[in-house]
Amino acid sequence: MEKTSNTIIARIRTVFIVSGILLLLSSIASYYSIQQLIENSKWVNHTYQVLLEADNIVANVKEAEASHRGYLLTHENAFLTSFNESYKKVIDRFNTVQELTQDNPQQQKNLGDLKTLIERRFNQFEKLLETDKSRDRSTITNSLNPELLYGKRIMDQLSDAINRIEREENRLLVSRTTAQNEYISYVPVLVLITTIISMTITALAYIRIRSDMEQRLVKEKEERARYQETLHRIGVMEGVTQKIASGEYTARSTDTKDDELGRISKAMNIMSDSLEENFRQMKEHSWLQAGAVFMSDATRGQTNIEELVTNVSNVIASYLEVPLAVFYVVTDSRTLFVKGGYGVSDAPEEIGYGEGLLGQAVKNKHIITLDDLPSDYIKINSALGNTLPAYLTIVPITLRDNVIGVIEIGSLHKLSDLQLQFLKDSREIIAISLDGVKNLIRLQELFEETQSQSEELQAQHNELENINAELEMQAQKLQASEEEMKVQQEELLQANQELEERSRLLEERNQVIVERNLEIQQKAEELALSTKYKSEFLANMSHELRTPLNSILLLSRLLSENNEANLSGEQIEYARVIQSSGNGLLALIDEILDLSKIESGKMDLDYAMIAVEDVATSIRSLFTPIAREKGLDFKVQIDPGVVPHIETDKMRLEQILKNLLSNALKFTSKGSVELLISPSPEKPTNILFMVKDTGIGISKEKQQIIFEAFQQADGSTRRKYGGTGLGLSISRELTRLLGGDIRVTSEPGKGSTFTFYLPVKQAYKEQSVSLPKASVPPKAETVVVEETKEVKQPVVENTFTSEFIPESIPDDRLSVLPADKVILIVEDDIPFAKALLQYTQKQGYKAIVAVRGDEGIILAQQYKPTGILLDIQLPVKSGWEVMEVLKASPKTRHIPVHIMSSHYAKKESLLKGAVDFINKPVALEQMQEVFKKIEHVLTKESKKVLIVEENTKHAKALAYFLETFNVHSEISESIPAGLEALNRDEVECVILDMGIPDQKSYEALESIKRNPGLESLPIIIFTGKSLSKAEESRLKQYADSIVVKTAHSYQRILDEVSLFLHLMEESRANEKSSSKYPRLGGMSEVLANKKVLIADDDVRNIFSLTKALEAHQMIVLPAMDGKEAVRVLEENPEINLVLMDIMMPEMDGYEAMQRIRQQIRFRNLPIIAVTAKAMTGDRERCIQAGASDYISKPVDIDQLISLLRVWLYDKAL
Repeated sequence: MEKTSNTIIARIRTVFIVSGILLLLSSIASYYSIQQLIENSKWVNHTYQVLLEADNIVANVKEAEASHRGYLLTHENAFLTSFNESYKKVIDRFNTVQELTQDNPQQQKNLGDLKTLIERRFNQFEKLLETDKSRDRSTITNSLNPELLYGKRIMDQLSDAINRIEREENRLLVSRTTAQNEYISYVPVLVLITTIISMTITALAYIRIRSDMEQRLVKEKEERARYQETLHRIGVMEGVTQKIASGEYTARSTDTKDDELGRISKAMNIMSDSLEENFRQMKEHSWLQAGAVFMSDATRGQTNIEELVTNVSNVIASYLEVPLAVFYVVTDSRTLFVKGGYGVSDAPEEIGYGEGLLGQAVKNKHIITLDDLPSDYIKINSALGNTLPAYLTIVPITLRDNVIGVIEIGSLHKLSDLQLQFLKDSREIIAISLDGVKNLIRLQELFEETQSQSEELQAQHNELENINAELEMQAQKLQASEEEMKVQQEELLQANQELEERSRLLEERNQVIVERNLEIQQKAEELALSTKYKSEFLANMSHELRTPLNSILLLSRLLSENNEANLSGEQIEYARVIQSSGNGLLALIDEILDLSKIESGKMDLDYAMIAVEDVATSIRSLFTPIAREKGLDFKVQIDPGVVPHIETDKMRLEQILKNLLSNALKFTSKGSVELLISPSPEKPTNILFMVKDTGIGISKEKQQIIFEAFQQADGSTRRKYGGTGLGLSISRELTRLLGGDIRVTSEPGKGSTFTFYLPVKQAYKEQSVSLPKASVPPKAETVVVEETKEVKQPVVENTFTSEFIPESIPDDRLSVLPADKVILIVEDDIPFAKALLQYTQKQGYKAIVAVRGDEGIILAQQYKPTGILLDIQLPVKSGWEVMEVLKASPKTRHIPVHIMSSHYAKKESLLKGAVDFINKPVALEQMQEVFKKIEHVLTKESKKVLIVEENTKHAKALAYFLETFNVHSEISESIPAGLEALNRDEVECVILDMGIPDQKSYEALESIKRNPGLESLPIIIFTGKSLSKAEESRLKQYADSIVVKTAHSYQRILDEVSLFLHLMEESRANEKSSSKYPRLGGMSEVLANKKVLIADDDVRNIFSLTKALEAHQMIVLPAMDGKEAVRVLEENPEINLVLMDIMMPEMDGYEAMQRIRQQIRFRNLPIIAVTAKAMTGDRERCIQAGASDYISKPVDIDQLISLLRVWLYDKAL
């Protein structure tokens, strides 16, 4: 469209230019012709004037001749006067003609001859007059004739001369007239020709422009149609995305065109398929696990077969929602005997082994499903009537390939595959429990039998003792009955052997029981392992979902940035909506991972003292616009009795409040939503948060399930409100972890009130929180919150705020000039402040005194002092608060601050950014040293930092960047080498690259802090890993600042170094504009025109990364696997860098990198490995395979750009 408009404008411009040129030429020609006509007319008039004057000369000469003759005849003086006048006229006429013809040599010659003749003629006249005076008349008459003849000859000659002059002028007149006629004839022709050409060009231009306009109108219609189609497609995609974000994973886009929107639509459909399938699998898996738990709970601890069978039947009937369930147990006589059931009263008590369907199921050992049952089959009875079951399912219970029981299930509907899978999974649990109960019963029987035999043996033993006594008393009878005794001894021996055999059998039974217990324990371990697999599945699923989501976010971001300026405002807004929806999906995935972390016990909490008012303000600013948009009243109220600060995890507290308030706003269409914060009436050490709404409410039977994962009050497919059902489950678990509880009271149609309590102080190891019955399901267990580390109480800075405000004292603020060195003294002790004022003035400084903390901040920002002397205990704002404000502002953070106080707080002062700490009782004695330090900071031209980094490439890139700001760097590859440099050179700051923190890293930091003289040395941690809260908290024990590597991390490093080295912002600004550092601009131009090879088997990743890198003017070459990557690299050896995915078909990233490194020309080629998981050991394996560096998926584009600049910066030097 724009191109067509430019073409039409160009053609109109051409027509006007050509027409203007022709008009200009015509005007010039006409002007020239007219000027020539005027000039010719002038020369014609000139000719006529010359002819007239020539004729006048002849006439005047003749007039003089007539006057001369009249005088000679009459001697009248009047003739003489007329003669003299005629002479003058002749001379005047001659001069005029001479002047008119001065540019004509021929005429000048003729005029020369004419003048001679005139002079001769008038000389003759004079001569005759003289003769007339001296002679008499007769003499005159006689001498006059010859003179007259002579005069006639002169006159004839004069006439000839005049004729020559006139002939010459007539010739000129003819030529000038001819030229004038020619110009007169040319002008109309020229004007006519230019007019015809102009009209022709104008007509052609009109025809062409009209044609272009018609084509433009046609194209405009087509463009409008395409634009409307694009709007419609984006609108459809927006609707699908919103449906997916709200939990409707069956939504699909029907856009299949092969363009960018079509590809985004396909990626979104793939993501929807993956989400739907993963959530379905996860829900089925959770359902099966819950069923297994219910079945385990029903069978655990049972000692009676009837109770076990009844519990199993009840679980199956309730969990599968079936009306009939009968449990037959296989007896030792190979018959099936009914032991219990659900909803059955007239089932046959005994069935022969192999008889009927049950017997067939026992033989086949497989689950049998039947329908179309006969009319005389068992019926489903109720108080209102009875009916036949529509389907029959027979489940044999097997243990070690032996059938020990059969369950027959009658249902009104066919069991689904998931329900059958539940039955299959439950068979083993039921079999083990049933076998255990049977063994326990057998063991009991054996024990009773053994006890009976033992009593019998004891009786026999007593009887033997009596016999032996009788034998001793009757020795003779003993000998007589010896044979009888031998027989009895043999019987006794046999009884002992039987007893030993039974003891052995008892031990074997005990061993079987132990084995059964081990099997049960193994099943419990398998259940725990299954939970672990679930967590790993969720983690892996999140990575799988992030791959297409990464493409959607990158592409939508590129579209919203509109670098090519080819999208309308609405299209950019649509792209932002897609990006926002993608971020919503990412938040949903994070919620699932949070739930997984909570279930696996891996959720880390970051306790700190937080202000209740700050939490309320944050919540108020976040939800007020949403409530206003829905037309709801939203209030956040804090009870006056609430403590101002509580010790808890602020992020998790706000997450709970956001979940509850989001639900309240979502389910409330009119009325109000309130957040009330008050002390707990039940327990003073708790704080209560109450969220009240006037929404749809929750029925009493639904108030329990809403706290379960993936459960909602309305879970139907026709529900009005979307969502995943995770928010309340996560909120409950987070509340438990924080040592509190949560409950709900609600009435349908009148609204709901969610209340949760948290302890004011952190719940420590010995504390346990028991949740009330109303807020959790019946089987909820007591939660014990364990403290993993000691939490240091923050300093309450209000204790350093004085109530008394002294009067101000006179200082130098009114006489400060721009070139003066100024010291700001912030001190409320008037005598001490005056002493400092006088000492400062003696040192050649101008001194300004502030007696309040807030006044000190204002004066520091206004006067930009050379240094600041700061007390801690001050009115209005304490010294700590002043220090925090000064170091947070770019305008004042560079000013050296010396803290003076009677409170010994040297470590805290240095950590907050002070240059030094001065103990007040001897402060004046240390003033000379203070001013030396101030001068040292101001006069030192360059600063020096130590960079400890094992990757020298990274270290050189960072040093190169800092050097452009006059910050010199020294590089060490290890901590020991760094310690040597610290002891050897004057280093003012350390930048330590740790990679992934481990025990060695912490020991290295500890070694620096233990080194004498280095306790207060600022340390900045520079890492490429996103740290957990626990890692960050531990690192902050040693480090003053932590910077994560991104595209803008070098600027952040510079800011941190500036804070600790007191670099002045003004000098940095001057350096940026100075030509002293010409390399500074190179960091933004490092990537331009560099060739990058991307090896990845996922086309979406290649497309997304290509678009992102092309935005930085990089040239991208793709490869679908490692083999193709090697080939493309060999064909294009000028490639500057390789992005290598690890998991690829045919040839993975490890092998591809090894192949590349085998070629000498590619030994130094930067290769960055890209993998889907950042597992321990991955980095080392990638480096060993030949990678120069490492980055994990999903790729953070800012971190990738930072890595690319590190490895390509030297190519731009």
